[in-house]
Amino acid sequence: MTLGVAVVGAGDMGRRHAQHWQQAGAHLVAICDAYKPLAERVAATHNAKAFVSLEDALKNVGADIQVVSVCTPTFLHAPISLTALSNGKHVLCEKPVALTLEDAKAMKQAAQTNHKELRIGFMRRFDPAYPQLVSACERVGSPLLAHATIAAGIRPKRLMHDANANGGPIIDMCCHVFNLWEGIFGCHPETVSAHGYTFSEDKLELTGITHKAVDSAHISLHYPNGCHGHIQVSWGLPTGVEAVETHAYIGPSGMVRANWNEEITLNDGQGTTTWTRDSSDANLLDPWRREIAQFYLELTQDAPRQVAAIEDGMNALDISLAVLTSIQTQ
Repeated sequence: MTLGVAVVGAGDMGRRHAQHWQQAGAHLVAICDAYKPLAERVAATHNAKAFVSLEDALKNVGADIQVVSVCTPTFLHAPISLTALSNGKHVLCEKPVALTLEDAKAMKQAAQTNHKELRIGFMRRFDPAYPQLVSACERVGSPLLAHATIAAGIRPKRLMHDANANGGPIIDMCCHVFNLWEGIFGCHPETVSAHGYTFSEDKLELTGITHKAVDSAHISLHYPNGCHGHIQVSWGLPTGVEAVETHAYIGPSGMVRANWNEEITLNDGQGTTTWTRDSSDANLLDPWRREIAQFYLELTQDAPRQVAAIEDGMNALDISLAVLTSIQTQ
């Protein structure tokens, strides 16, 4: 069975999805983007047709489309996903699921009503570092004390700083950590507190954004099984500051340290075990490719479900919104 795919959004993420769907064995039917010349350039690469909207694609080639990849700014995730689902298409929607839980719930309902698959692109589940980190944390036991630091300069994609478009790092980036920790800790946090800042408030690069998102925060999460997590995050540092992401986990049997892009080290009192990325295999390192290949198998060969469900997106968004509420009430 060959799936026909429409990709909505012809930017970096849309180009990535288009390439990986084709590599997985799907047929690229349509590339949609409000800026049609961009859609046309991507479509030409994959022998697909270009359209300015999903609605336009459905009107013209809808019978050939079985799956829609949503690769737009977050505020468009819900309306595009709802259009796809209501027209009987499966959906792979990039994370974060949406900007509001109301939108996410509507997406879930539409998938159930139309008996279609709706998955959220938590591609880090397919990063080689992910199972290594989960396994190392299991070895140090519970309760775990966790800390993550994520810091970078102003993002090249300016809409990532727009509170009404992508929601800033607490929604757009921290969702990865929230999803990871639900897997490691095995539960949803029961209390959330945070202090937040907008370090980029006066930075000239973002003068065109009226409603800047909170871009820096210190977040504390307490889980019902006794685990605790702290995150310090910033996307508001000066342009050019090197992006970093580090994690540390302490449990009764040892400590785990992780530099997400390089290595994971476990020290459990019996010595030190280090896992290092193999940078020689580009395909192995591309979690988007592995995620889409898996979803293709799930849809065509009934492979075990590994791509994140809508509930995973909703759980992460619930924490993000609780963080923002805490910041607003401090």
